[in-house]
Formats: sequence, C-alpha cells, structure tokens
Amino acid sequence: MMSDNRHKDNSHQPAPDRYERVFSEQDLWYFTTREGDEVGPFRYRSEAQSNLDNFMEKLQAQLK
Repeated sequence: MMSDNRHKDNSHQPAPDRYERVFSEQDLWYFTTREGDEVGPFRYRSEAQSNLDNFMEKLQAQLK
C-alpha cells in the first residue's frame, strides 16, 4: 500500500487512493495520474486498474 503522503511532495496532502483514480465515461474506463492526465480508454475496469497498478510500480521503481 502506498504511504499517505506523496514522495518528495511538500503539499502534505494524502495521495488519492488508487481505486479513486479509476473512472468510467461512456462505457469505457480510464485512470488519472496525480498530474491530472487521463490514461485510457480501457474496455474493462479491471484492465484500467491493472494498467494503473503497472504505472505506479514503474514510478516507484524509478524512485529507488
């Protein structure tokens, strides 16, 4: 699980939960990045969630 605060972010606001980042629009699924970019469309919620998880893992690997 991600920490409550974003790494290297001085805003002290909690990062949005990953599940809150996934949304549906016109029967297609998307996720948003913390920068506000929308990624998608995906046909299924599970596909959007899986891609979000992969996206987050890549970002975390870059921080190591």
